[in-house]
Amino acid sequence: MFPAQSLAEEAKTRGWRVILLTDERGLRYTDGFPADRIVLLEAANPNVKGPVAKAQMAWAMFRGLRTARRALKQEKINAVVGFGGYPSAPGLFAARTLRLPFAVHEQNAVLGRVNRRAAPGADIVAHGFPRLDRLPEMKGQLVETGNPVRDAVRKAADIPYDAPRPSGVLRVLIFGGSQGAALFGRVFAPALASLPDELRARLEVTHQVPEADRETVAGVYEAAGIRAELAPFFTDLPERTAKSHYVISRSGASSVTEIAVIGRPALLVPLGIAMDDHQRINAETLVAAGAADLLLEAEATPEKAAAMLLPRLNDPDWLAGAANAARSVAPERAAEKLADLVAALLED
Repeated sequence: MFPAQSLAEEAKTRGWRVILLTDERGLRYTDGFPADRIVLLEAANPNVKGPVAKAQMAWAMFRGLRTARRALKQEKINAVVGFGGYPSAPGLFAARTLRLPFAVHEQNAVLGRVNRRAAPGADIVAHGFPRLDRLPEMKGQLVETGNPVRDAVRKAADIPYDAPRPSGVLRVLIFGGSQGAALFGRVFAPALASLPDELRARLEVTHQVPEADRETVAGVYEAAGIRAELAPFFTDLPERTAKSHYVISRSGASSVTEIAVIGRPALLVPLGIAMDDHQRINAETLVAAGAADLLLEAEATPEKAAAMLLPRLNDPDWLAGAANAARSVAPERAAEKLADLVAALLED
């Protein structure tokens, strides 16, 4: 949702009318989304098994397609941009059946299933990383725009990296998303708790954890004498990223892009079940630049994590250099580039 929001923010500066098509899941992330109208669609995960589940999925997608077609016609839409995931399917295929120009934007380094199916008929396939795997034959333009980021991320990027002093506070931010927060609590809280006393005494940790694990993880930090703020979700994550000295996170497209734009050193833990291993491939950009280390989920133990963290957190020169390296691979003007492509569609 964040790249879509970024494009919408840029679109509003150009005086465009913005209609957001999404499902109930996406609706939870629309706070602050600058849409003139939000249309709630039915959508379903196509990767279901069994005849009953498949029939229910097909019926839901048909109803979503019908709603999307109606909205596109009512609003006299001139162009459609899809950002992947099955909630985008009804809007993209409604555009195709109405012969409207449409683009897809792939945030990950591997083209997702919905975008993969839409790409052959798309006028534009834009992508966020230099590498894009699983691309089918297509008739339209292929353009690397980078991943658009929200206004909040661009503002956070204005905050320079303040490298920790040898005996000063060391702020660590840990967030793992809905599928990673539990693992991160089991691995990184005890990893940080096992670090040498003098390093532990400097730590200030901000850690996203599920509510069910909050008390347990808090107890680990408290027993180790580590100052820690825990919550299931942080609404001001860009600002917290900018205030941190070191970030531990998954390597979803938005996380990797925002870490690069804000410019912070990181330890990335790709989601092991991610489709086509796309999170590991996403991480390659920061790892190759020297801005991040990679810890595979299968190898993520407190002992392994502590062994990786100790030399990094004890080396302010590496931290500062990694922060600069992260900024060096940040996309520039991604939202503007994507909006320019959409504008070209409107002119054709």
